[in-house]
Amino acid sequence: MRDRLARIHITLKTSGEEIESLLKEVLDAGRSVGLNPENRVEGFALTPSHEAAVIGLPHLRVARVSDLLMIWVRAPYSLDREKCRYVGLDADELYEMLLAGARKIAEILRRYSKSAEYLEISLP
Repeated sequence: MRDRLARIHITLKTSGEEIESLLKEVLDAGRSVGLNPENRVEGFALTPSHEAAVIGLPHLRVARVSDLLMIWVRAPYSLDREKCRYVGLDADELYEMLLAGARKIAEILRRYSKSAEYLEISLP
């Protein structure tokens, strides 16, 4: 599962005007699978809980840099059954949440790709 999480990378380059509405859709997609946005310097972490992020469990990272939107799994090799149990999660469940979130985000970005300059999607 860890190797599969490490393969999740999504990048979109589009006009600055679209980024804000696109970012809102991306965050809503995360919420729809149980991942809550938390602010980060480069954008957001989509994590099942603040506690899960604090103890270093994997989460989706969403970064906005000018006209680029990038999504990847932060700390994919930190998927650990014991850590998950500590915060009331199951490792398989967390894996499925992250994968479902990435797939929904990829669907959204594909819709925007017609007007985008660049789109790259890597999913397991």
